[in-house]
Amino acid sequence: MKKLVMFTSAVTIAASAFAWTFCGSTTESGDCEIPVWDFKASGKVANEGSRGYKSINKVAMKGVIVGNMEVMEVEDPEDPTVTNSFCCLESFNVYIYERSINALIKFEDQEVEVLTAFGKYLNDIVNLNTRSGRGYTLESDVLWTMEETDCLGGAIELQFVGFGKTKGGVTASSPNTSDCGDNSVEGCQVRVDWPSWNGWFTGWYGDAICDLTSPMCEFDCTLVEAVAGGVWSAKLNKKRSTMTSVSAVESVMEGAFRAAIVTLDELCAD
Repeated sequence: MKKLVMFTSAVTIAASAFAWTFCGSTTESGDCEIPVWDFKASGKVANEGSRGYKSINKVAMKGVIVGNMEVMEVEDPEDPTVTNSFCCLESFNVYIYERSINALIKFEDQEVEVLTAFGKYLNDIVNLNTRSGRGYTLESDVLWTMEETDCLGGAIELQFVGFGKTKGGVTASSPNTSDCGDNSVEGCQVRVDWPSWNGWFTGWYGDAICDLTSPMCEFDCTLVEAVAGGVWSAKLNKKRSTMTSVSAVESVMEGAFRAAIVTLDELCAD
């Protein structure tokens, strides 16, 4: 296979003991539904281009971000004998499509340093003072990193910051309508939907040749990686954010891209 040279978090909301819960985040089995975002990024990178010397080149990434979810158990503050379970985000798996080898390259367990929701209606939502069944606009920020080493030993260390919007509210109750089981929904449950974001990225994107000059004191060009920066977006894919198994999500992704998923280690070993 052709070698490719490529370029955290507990979510909290400041409102007493409220834990961020997501609409449809758990199934009847208690498993967490996995959020999936369609990811795009584009910008510039200063590295060795096709002309054989260091120059400013275009960089583009397209793929998928998948949330790594965990179930947390927290003691009920009003009743120590009761344990409440809820889903929380641990990290991101990022899958970048590489057309030249027709593969989705997997960057596993990328750190999410910040992911919050906030806004005018947050306190009313948390205190159950909003109309049930109605969605209220909230804002969101996120900061996450993508770190790996490419096949030539170059560092991939990109930091992504983004801002976006989402919806929050209080769920409405619905009666049981199934003869084969209870599909009723308990009302008055606080919910916050997964956001989508637009933002910027910057950092290192692989190795850069020592074909340059600099006015900096004690400068060593052999230690410089390729500087990169640009814009990115992640749009929540609601249709795909209903599965509870990472393997099921990856299977759908492989079908959508018609490409196999490989890690960077697997790619570089070939």
